[in-house]
Amino acid sequence: MVPMTFPLGSLRTETGAGAAPAESRAATPRSARKRKSVDVPAAPPRWRAQFGVAIGGIVWLLALLALASHSAADPAWSTSGSQAITRNWAGHLGARFSDLAFFLFGYSAWWLLLVALRGWLGALARLLRSDASGAAMAGTELPPKWLFWLGLALLMAASCALEFTRLYQWEPRLPGHGGGVLGYLLGPASTRLLGFAGSGVLWIAALVAGLALAFRFSWLRVAEHIGAAFDRLREGRRDRIEQAEDRRL
Repeated sequence: MVPMTFPLGSLRTETGAGAAPAESRAATPRSARKRKSVDVPAAPPRWRAQFGVAIGGIVWLLALLALASHSAADPAWSTSGSQAITRNWAGHLGARFSDLAFFLFGYSAWWLLLVALRGWLGALARLLRSDASGAAMAGTELPPKWLFWLGLALLMAASCALEFTRLYQWEPRLPGHGGGVLGYLLGPASTRLLGFAGSGVLWIAALVAGLALAFRFSWLRVAEHIGAAFDRLREGRRDRIEQAEDRRL
């Protein structure tokens, strides 16, 4: 029998040709092979953000004027009024807005104005930190929106309930009950279930949590800043005492 021979070059070529794709596949990570191109959404035009901040500031200022100049004598949603001339600084629309806000939430409606101011200042800060192309700088991530809305709901519910159960002497100045419609619904129900003291503890705790979530701050950081300020005052006082003692000696 004649032995079969093969050229070394042909074996080397076939082996290399068959191994090359396997080596390239092995060298390529699986995640890279499965990676798909993701289209990054373009940043909104800068003029749109500027326009939104400007309009938001004007609306907030009109709401401030309307609430600050509220008069029970102006014709609005809950009353026909007792005079023909509107005293509200924002006109007839401002009188209707302030009457509706105080009717629904009582004087707790001022929380909505403060929260809106916090949001407007945050939008203005992000606009000022953005570059000329309108893309915001990295590292300005906001917390989830549902946390903000949860905090706002807790803040308004707690404030309206506390206003109804504790600050009812303000009712003559309002178009409705203290705490508005929301306070009228939550205040008596919580008092019946938990009592006067128990409902107070519940709503104060909800108010503290709602403030932190709605205004996006941490009570722990506030406590740290207060402690650091007291430490600086104590150290400064100790240094002054030591300097006075040195001068006396």
